[in-house]
Amino acid sequence: MRRLLYIAVIVALIVVGVLFGSINQQLADLHLLVISARLRVVDIALIFLLLGIVLGLMIALLYSLQRKAKGWLRKSTENS
Repeated sequence: MRRLLYIAVIVALIVVGVLFGSINQQLADLHLLVISARLRVVDIALIFLLLGIVLGLMIALLYSLQRKAKGWLRKSTENS
């Protein structure tokens, strides 16, 4: 049941994304520190979405490694 709920949420998000992409085809200027580009609104949203996903996964990975390292250090000190 839980897996079905996850699949339904993912499908709903994909449908919303496709609708958002089909509606927002106008161009927008993107000015960063050293780069200036003219992109579609959908492309800008996708860039920042992917950037957020990558940053979130990196933070989760660092947190997971930190927790594993604490457990590993605790085990090695108990064995000594």
